[in-house]
Amino acid sequence: MNEKVETITFDIPLELIQELDILSAQTGKDKQRMLTEALNMYLAYQALSLQQKPMEDESNKPLSADEFFDDLDI
Repeated sequence: MNEKVETITFDIPLELIQELDILSAQTGKDKQRMLTEALNMYLAYQALSLQQKPMEDESNKPLSADEFFDDLDI
């Protein structure tokens, strides 16, 4: 599978990096794959969330990461 990719750079809180390092070591998945999976899940959740709310609803704004995980009850 030759998926086109683009390199991006962004800042991540140190606490999240440490959690990512631990989970990567425990699962054997590389961090890039884990972050890609997490971003795909978040984007799918946002798309579903936006579809379920009426377009005229003022609360029809994307959730923050904290709100996302609160909704998942994680």
